[in-house]
Amino acid sequence: MAAALLVLTGCGDGGGPQTASNTFYYNEPEDLNTLDPARISARAPWWVGGQIYIGLVGLDSSLAPVPMLARSWTASEDGRTWTFNLRSDVRFADDACFPDGRGRTVTAEDVRYSFERICDPGTASTGFWVFRGKVRGAEEFFRREPGADGHVAGFRVADDTTFIVELVEPSPIILPLLSMPYCYVVPHEAIEKYGKEFFRNPVGAGAFKLASWDVAQKLVLARNENYFEKDAAGIRLPYLDSVVVSFIKDRKSEFLEFENGRLDMVASVDPAFFEQVFTPDGKGLTGAYAKYRLYRVPSMSVEYYGFMLDSTTRGGRESPFVGNRHLRLAINYAIDRDAIVRYVMRGMAVPAVNGPVPPGIPGFSGVEGYRYDPALAARLLDSAGYPGGRGLPELSLQISESERISAVAQAVQEQLNAIGIRVRINQVSPAQNRSMAAEGRIPFWRANWMADYPDAENFIALFYSRYAAPSGSNTTRFSHPRIDSLYRAALEPGLSAGERAAIYGQAERIILYEAPWVLIYHSTIQRLVQPDVRGYSVDPLDRLMLASVRKQQ
Repeated sequence: MAAALLVLTGCGDGGGPQTASNTFYYNEPEDLNTLDPARISARAPWWVGGQIYIGLVGLDSSLAPVPMLARSWTASEDGRTWTFNLRSDVRFADDACFPDGRGRTVTAEDVRYSFERICDPGTASTGFWVFRGKVRGAEEFFRREPGADGHVAGFRVADDTTFIVELVEPSPIILPLLSMPYCYVVPHEAIEKYGKEFFRNPVGAGAFKLASWDVAQKLVLARNENYFEKDAAGIRLPYLDSVVVSFIKDRKSEFLEFENGRLDMVASVDPAFFEQVFTPDGKGLTGAYAKYRLYRVPSMSVEYYGFMLDSTTRGGRESPFVGNRHLRLAINYAIDRDAIVRYVMRGMAVPAVNGPVPPGIPGFSGVEGYRYDPALAARLLDSAGYPGGRGLPELSLQISESERISAVAQAVQEQLNAIGIRVRINQVSPAQNRSMAAEGRIPFWRANWMADYPDAENFIALFYSRYAAPSGSNTTRFSHPRIDSLYRAALEPGLSAGERAAIYGQAERIILYEAPWVLIYHSTIQRLVQPDVRGYSVDPLDRLMLASVRKQQ
C-alpha cells in the first residue's frame, strides 16, 4: 500500500515532473480490456500482464528460450515428452484470494490448472490453438461434456516440482510456445474468488502486482515482495517500487507529457512531431531531443487489412471478397507501400513486399510479394467483374481509432480510388475492432500481428484452417488444404532451419496467390526514454521488461 500511495502523490495535477522517483511511468493509448492470460492477444494487456505473471519458460535478450518458473527441462528421445523441473522458491503475490492473504508457493498443479483453463471452452480463451493438435488429449478435453471431470491427458503432475507435457508429435516450437502470455501461471484461488471479474483482478508470480486500476484514468502496479529473481549482485528484483500506466488517447498529448517529464517512456511519437524530433532518416534525434535515449529495432510484425472469407459469418455474407480472388489481388496491386512508408510512416516501417512472414524472423523465406502496379490492378479489377470499379459497392474498411492508422487508411483509400474502388473508412475502438473481426462480423478490417514467439510458424499459423476464429488466430477464416499440409510438414522432427524456411516459402506463395490479406508494412519499433532510466531495453518482439529497470537517483 505504501508504494501505491507514493505513486498517487507523484501523479499530482500534471503541473510538473513526477515526484515519485522510483516509479516508472508510461502511457497506453490503446484499450486495456483484460488482464486474464487466457485472453491476452494484444500489446496493451501483454505489457501489463508481463509484469504480473510468469510462465514455465521465458526468452532471453536474443529471444532464445530460458528457464523461468521451470528450473530446467529435458525431452525424451522421440521428442514427444517434455519434463519440466520447477523452482521451489516461487510464490504468488499476496492477495485476498488466499486464506491468509499471503501468496503461496507455485506448484506443478498450478501449471496444469492454468494450461487446462486455456483448453476449457468455458474459459473462451483465444489461445486454445497453442495446445490444440499439439498436446495429447487437449482436443478431447475441449470437446468433453460441460462439467465433466478429468484432465488433459498430456498434462501430468509427477510431484509439486515436476510437470510433464506429452505432445502428439515432436515440435520444434514447443519451448517458444510456452513462453507466450497464454501460458502464464495463475492460482485457482483467484479464479474461484473473482470468477468473471478475474480479468480485472489479476494474481500472478511476476515482478509486480496490481495495486489499483481506474479503467478511464490509470493503472498502478506495486512491487511484488514475493518475487524470486535476483540480479548478479544478489539484489532482489524488481528495483522499481511501482509502475503507473496512464490511458491518454491523444498521441500529441502523450508526447507533451513525456516532454514535461511526466512519462518515462513514449512508445511512439505522433507524426506531427517527427521533423522536430528525428533526423531526416528517422534514426537519430535532433537538437534538444538528443538528451533522450532512442531505442530502435526492426519489429517481428506485419500490418495488414483482412478479408472475411467465410460466407457463413455476418461479415462473409456482406462481403464481395468471398469467392473473388481477382478483387482481392486488385486491391493488393493498387497499394503503393513504398509511398506509405516514406510519406505517412516517415521511414518508421519497412514495406511488406514479401509474404506475411517479416524479414529477420527465423524461417523467413524471402519470397517475392506484391508490387505497386496500378495497371495490373485495373486489369484484375476487370477480371473480378468490376471494370473501372463499375458495379462494385462502396467498400467499408474498419480500423482502430488512431491518427497513424487513420493516416495509412486514408492513403490506401486514395490509391484504391485511383483505380475506381471507393472505400469508406469506419473507426471504432481497438477492442471493438478486434472482437468484431474475431466474431466474423465485418468483411474488411485493419489488423496487425506481432509475433508471440520468434518463429515463422507464428505467422503461417494465421492461415491454418484449424486455428480459425473465434477460437484461434485465423481471423479471415482462410482455408486451404495445401496450406494445412505444409504447415504440418514444417513441424516434422529433424528438419533444418533452411528446410523449414523452404516449406514456409511454399506456403507463402499460395497465400500470396489467394490473397486473404492486404499486406501493408512491417513496423520498426522506436522508443524514447528519459535519460535517468537505466536497464531499459527493446527487442523485435516488442516486450516490455521492467523487472531490471531502475531510475537513476
